[in-house]
Amino acid sequence: MLLRWACPFLLRLFLLVQSAESSLSAANTTDDLQEVTLAAILPLTNTDYAWAWPRVAPALHQAVRRVNSDPQLLPGLKLRLVHGSSENRDGFCSDSMAPIVAVDLKLSHDPWAFIGPGCDYSSSPVARFTTHWEVPMVTAGARAVGFEVYAAVTNTGPTHKKLGEFGMRIQERFGWRQHAMLIFTDNKDANDDRPCYFAVEGLYTLFGKRNITIHDHVIEPDNANYKSIVQDIRDNGRVVYLCCSWDTFRTLMVQFWVEGVELEDYVFFFIDLFAEGLGGRGPVRPWYRGDVDDEAAHQAFRV
Repeated sequence: MLLRWACPFLLRLFLLVQSAESSLSAANTTDDLQEVTLAAILPLTNTDYAWAWPRVAPALHQAVRRVNSDPQLLPGLKLRLVHGSSENRDGFCSDSMAPIVAVDLKLSHDPWAFIGPGCDYSSSPVARFTTHWEVPMVTAGARAVGFEVYAAVTNTGPTHKKLGEFGMRIQERFGWRQHAMLIFTDNKDANDDRPCYFAVEGLYTLFGKRNITIHDHVIEPDNANYKSIVQDIRDNGRVVYLCCSWDTFRTLMVQFWVEGVELEDYVFFFIDLFAEGLGGRGPVRPWYRGDVDDEAAHQAFRV
């Protein structure tokens, strides 16, 4: 992941400074180089976030060293990296801390570009500021559909709109015009970034524009009634897109199997955010837990 960060970042950095290169000479000495400050606003300690500082910082430092050691990359310029934390006291992304840090960095260092934040809620106010300041904001996050209105934001990875376009291509390829269903968990806790809520937003928006019949069902993680969810799917869905934990998905599939539902009549697409299902060692067996439901889960997943 770190190497994937470095390359897109350098590419956008070239675009950022191309207007300045024509007025600066590559023959300048180190003292004559114009300093370009880049300000990172990322979670400082919580590595549960894919864009946490401990995960991303090595790639950023590598990119800065590479540029500064080769005068042919950005003639007449040298990079400097500063950073601040977007976390609150509990270690979660904060929509109040991130904009405060952005203002502090702007006043203290006047950066040429911001890197991050990644979380949607903390990115939103920072995007408003950077757009007003006309300073680029480069991030691997901020994937919600609403970020399209911010001219300063550049995403280094796929957005949820792209997920919606992918789902739309699937629907059109197989001629599925109705009975599409979105099932997702949504934790409205103040420290939760609601990743599944925003993930299905692209699907919901694109399907609605193409007049595809959509039904949605929100799963409450701590109070899920799987029997009710199965009944809702039987009544309203045939092509089902799910965004939830692997444990939730497994329990739902077991419930389908126990009730004797003909799974061949349904299509399930599981949205595996950050490829969490690929974690751990050994073969990837999302159905396996070593408990009494393993056989039912295995059969349900095979179908």
